[in-house]
Amino acid sequence: MTDTEASNKNKAGNFFVVAVFCAGLAISYDWDITKKTYSAYLKNIQFGLTNPSLVTAKQKLQYAAIQQSIPQGETVLTRLDAPFILDFKRNQIFLADWPGGASLPPGMPAFNGPEALANYLATKSIRYIAYSSWSLNHPAVDTSGPGLSSWFRLQAKLSHDFRDNVWQLAKTRKQLYEDGENFVLDLETKL
Repeated sequence: MTDTEASNKNKAGNFFVVAVFCAGLAISYDWDITKKTYSAYLKNIQFGLTNPSLVTAKQKLQYAAIQQSIPQGETVLTRLDAPFILDFKRNQIFLADWPGGASLPPGMPAFNGPEALANYLATKSIRYIAYSSWSLNHPAVDTSGPGLSSWFRLQAKLSHDFRDNVWQLAKTRKQLYEDGENFVLDLETKL
């Protein structure tokens, strides 16, 4: 048996052990939901074992262009799909992973409109926003359904408000970069 065959056999054995463990956990739950959930988990594990690249060459080029549109040394607030691609030595970069979840004092304004957000960012010397357009067009999460935790319900509302404010700012501020998937706004330059 070659090393490759032995490695594949070992991976298959490990996959079987994980599958059996997951099935054992599923016994105490609703089988239909559990079956779908763990089937998705196993597909994710299989995909992960193929050692996929986390970013594409296209994304690397896009993110380089995004960052080149912002002057070196300037501070930028980002809500991007893969902010880890950015050069954190070139610019001070703040991540809006869960907008409103954590922010500089006194806290990012919520539900006060786009100008309140722009003014808040200006007081923190944040002139630029880099944003992934997909989140502007992404359907809103239904926050009215049962079973949704109050934390997730609030985070969804804050994220939607932030998205809507950025969308409104994109209509009134200069775009330094736009590629159909991402854009950069200069908050100090009004149209």
